[in-house]
Amino acid sequence: MARKEEKPNGIQQLKADIKEGNLSRLYILHGEETFLLHHYLEQLKKLILDELTESFNYHRFTNENFTLQEFADAVENLPMMAERTLVHVDDVDLFRLPADTKSKVIEILKDIPDYCTVVVTFLTVVWKSDKELTDCGQVVEFARQEPRDLIPWITRHFSAKGKRISTELCNYLIDITGGTMTALSGEIEKI
Repeated sequence: MARKEEKPNGIQQLKADIKEGNLSRLYILHGEETFLLHHYLEQLKKLILDELTESFNYHRFTNENFTLQEFADAVENLPMMAERTLVHVDDVDLFRLPADTKSKVIEILKDIPDYCTVVVTFLTVVWKSDKELTDCGQVVEFARQEPRDLIPWITRHFSAKGKRISTELCNYLIDITGGTMTALSGEIEKI
């Protein structure tokens, strides 16, 4: 009997995409661990954009400036002196858009050109599993990390600063910060 091949989870696939430089057209990033979300968003930016052409090839939309027409134009814009463009939809509540606008957004997301990567981030807006959106691209959830994963991460950060920390102190730090990487990184900087 042939062994069933397991599909990698969102984070594993995103890491592989970044490492190989083989990006999907759409990433939907959400979850409680905003430190990781920001980290991987920055990795995508570094891979796609360069300092000289960023102003031409990076388009960021928020609730304040999101319009359907400007979003559609940004997705269709050809890259300027680069291979790709990056369109970042940052914390726009796609679930509350009028039905006709949402369906047009879905149409755009289903037909993203090869030269464009769209990243939709949900930070304060709660991600609701939406089959239409999920079918358009790769959904990556950044869940709160387990202590077994955080302890080596904390140890590496202390080591990078020329310090050492015991497992017991790592657990204590996790307990007093609530265990999010964002809170932990702030405390590690203070120490």
